[in-house]
Amino acid sequence: MRARSQHHGFTLVGMMIGVALGAIAMLAALTMWQVMRDAYASVADGIEIEERGQRALAIIAHAIRHAGWIPAHVALEPAHPAPQAPLEGRDDCGAPSIDDGMECGRRGVRGSDALLVRFSGSGRATDPSLADGTMTDCSGYALPARTVGDGIAPPAHHAATNVFYIGKGSDGVPQLLCRYPRRSDNRAQAHAYTSGTLVRGVESMQLRFGMVDEGDGQGESERVSALLDAQDVARQRQLAWHHVRAVQVTLVVQGQRPTVSRAPRQRTLTTTVRLRNPSRCREALC
Repeated sequence: MRARSQHHGFTLVGMMIGVALGAIAMLAALTMWQVMRDAYASVADGIEIEERGQRALAIIAHAIRHAGWIPAHVALEPAHPAPQAPLEGRDDCGAPSIDDGMECGRRGVRGSDALLVRFSGSGRATDPSLADGTMTDCSGYALPARTVGDGIAPPAHHAATNVFYIGKGSDGVPQLLCRYPRRSDNRAQAHAYTSGTLVRGVESMQLRFGMVDEGDGQGESERVSALLDAQDVARQRQLAWHHVRAVQVTLVVQGQRPTVSRAPRQRTLTTTVRLRNPSRCREALC
């Protein structure tokens, strides 16, 4: 008799078990990939938040440290207009103006404050309206010792005014903005300004100001009082902004990468900066 041939193969039950095990393995791999991707996004987002926050603080701190600086040749004579305060602040301020006082066009984004800083640059000996590259304003452009377009009036002590505030881009992302003098032929204009984005993702800026006690010493020996909101500074005394010696800046920076929760991550960064150049205001001038 001929031996019956034996055929070996997979049974239906075996195939179903194999498919199920393969699906489980693939699901586990996809889950692991998702976890690793989210972990990478979280780490990368945290690094970006830190980098953008530190950059924003550095730009603002740089301006505050230079607030009030004027070239040595700018005379403080009685015939010259009284020096303006090195800086001023406004609470809950959006779209701030520069000329004719610091006025707020609307409420600040998430109640953000605004900061106005005045200082001068460094010009060439042959033409002070051309920058020598020593000083820059918030735009990153070199700032000269004198602006053009002042007419016949005596030039201001401070060549530039920078205003920091929070606004929203066309895509709705909040950002740190700065208003600075417009340039023409490499010269800063006296009464023409433009705004530019400094750092995206900065959704809030809160400011506190430390004032020197009345009749206190000068320089590093000055004692700075408790930190105050801008409106509280203005209530203190006449010419109150001339007595500010320190500024506390607090920024809230949001992430821009999607996370597991789909909600943007946030981080709060704070620094306190002391002014290097106290107000030049004196009784004879102010």
